[in-house]
Amino acid sequence: EIRETSLKEVLWNVSRTGLINPIAVFEPVELEGTTVSRASVHNLSIVRSLALGEGDIIKVYKANMIIPQIAENATKSGTITPPDNCPVCGAGTEIHDDNGVETLHCPNPECPAKKIKAFTHFVSRNALNIEGLSEATLEKFIDEAMIRDFADLFKLEKWQDKIVGMEGFGQKSFDNLIASTKKAAETTPARLLYALGIPNIGVANAKMIAKECQNNWAKIQSLTEEELSSIDGIGDIMAKAYVEFFRDEEKLGEVNRLLEVLSLDETFVQSAGGALTGKTFVITGKVFHYENRDAVKAAIEEAGGKTASSVSAKTDYLINNDITSGSSKNKKAKELGVPIITEEEFMKMLGAE
Repeated sequence: EIRETSLKEVLWNVSRTGLINPIAVFEPVELEGTTVSRASVHNLSIVRSLALGEGDIIKVYKANMIIPQIAENATKSGTITPPDNCPVCGAGTEIHDDNGVETLHCPNPECPAKKIKAFTHFVSRNALNIEGLSEATLEKFIDEAMIRDFADLFKLEKWQDKIVGMEGFGQKSFDNLIASTKKAAETTPARLLYALGIPNIGVANAKMIAKECQNNWAKIQSLTEEELSSIDGIGDIMAKAYVEFFRDEEKLGEVNRLLEVLSLDETFVQSAGGALTGKTFVITGKVFHYENRDAVKAAIEEAGGKTASSVSAKTDYLINNDITSGSSKNKKAKELGVPIITEEEFMKMLGAE
């Protein structure tokens, strides 16, 4: 489905890495059964190629029937320009050019948005999974100087009186929060690796790296670019950013402080093999037989297979229920000759049907 609407404005959202993402806000339209009014424009190059301007007539759709995107701009007024200053901290913005793709960045390491987003990511469900810490609560804790780095999240007991007295908190909420931090402190190398927020290292990549290192954290943080590039789904740019992260003294210091307060389970059980041993899968689009895509990933890993976030020459199968989709993953799979299979076909491979 493609719908025509009017662009109201472009917002600039600061991420935990300092990347400033453009978000298109338009008059609400019905798409694939839901009302949508926003779409990520991804980077500055796309804002410029679409020549976006307030009041422009744009066409929007949902990629893989999930993610709102702008298909085209009929009027192309081109009046939207990137901000000269970070919308959060006011620091002068920088434009980076990576192989012809322009992106906007906030260079200020102390930008509050970076800190809040980094903490929000760290406590999220697939990371350390600390319940009771919303972005708003984290912002209060940062403003009150109760947390300065990730390790401080596991030392909140000393701030009991202050937290209990905060609006929206009480003794019960505080007790639940402390219980949640203690539970989260017993974690795995894969969860910790994902939680650190290394550029482009998602859940699947973190699990794969941990598995390749047999859950040995010392090995995980000392991998070379060459070792990383040999792992499915890890490209040269990702490998470079990964190695640079663990060479940064400040970041390494934060990791070491975390290791003092966490109980890391480095137990590794070698898979005895399964129906999908040696096979690498990428999953995209909606799923109907599993609860979500994470459940499909879990089924793949349980059967000895691997998952990756992007299609490459190392990918064996792309799972997509919409085989005719024009998504970038489908196009890449077709270019590389990677078979595109439906969820039902995957289940047959697994022996689940």
